[in-house]
Amino acid sequence: MNTTEYKMVWLIYNISIEEEVSDLLAKVGIACYTQWPRVLGKGVSTGPKLDTSVWPGANAAIMAVTTAEQARKLMDAVQNLRNEIGSHEGIKAFLTPVEQMTGDI
Repeated sequence: MNTTEYKMVWLIYNISIEEEVSDLLAKVGIACYTQWPRVLGKGVSTGPKLDTSVWPGANAAIMAVTTAEQARKLMDAVQNLRNEIGSHEGIKAFLTPVEQMTGDI
């Protein structure tokens, strides 16, 4: 039985910082993830990103399941990126437990 603790990290970010997010994932060593390249939504500081003429722009989303240690590193890296770019471009990270999964990462 595998006793490794896994976490799921969700990233939602403005598509304008795609390269920075890709670099961040590589730096932390996240090689496996699922990406939604264009998602719509509204943030408190960034406002609506609805991909319309009234509310232009869009976000992207990434879900990565990884070890608890690597997830903490990713969360710290996202916070550092937020501190660096400010709230205008927008990136948020959410950490949730993985209680069960099929197969391996």
